[in-house]
Amino acid sequence: MSVTLGIYKGKDYNSGEFVNDVPVSFQRVWNKVWNQALKECKIQIFVDCHYFSIKQIPKVLEELDRIYEWVQINGSEDTEYVLWRIHEQLKPFLIQFYKEHKYEDYWFDLG
Repeated sequence: MSVTLGIYKGKDYNSGEFVNDVPVSFQRVWNKVWNQALKECKIQIFVDCHYFSIKQIPKVLEELDRIYEWVQINGSEDTEYVLWRIHEQLKPFLIQFYKEHKYEDYWFDLG
């Protein structure tokens, strides 16, 4: 199993049409590393079973930076994997998506 970031297009999340999803983490790593980082960094938007709008991407990028810093200091054998996911995949994807679609209605669901 894995955790993905679902992408939906629509005026609101409930009526949005599924567009795509982006891999975030293996479930084992999410449970072990990400959950601890989310808790200790007091992450509020980029949390599982929670959706956010494209307008919140700048805040999500800040949260990902905080998670990245936490993992650098407190990581485990999965440190390199988590850092790579954040720095090489999630942040570049979200930055580019925001640049291309910031005036459109998109929603993201982490789960």
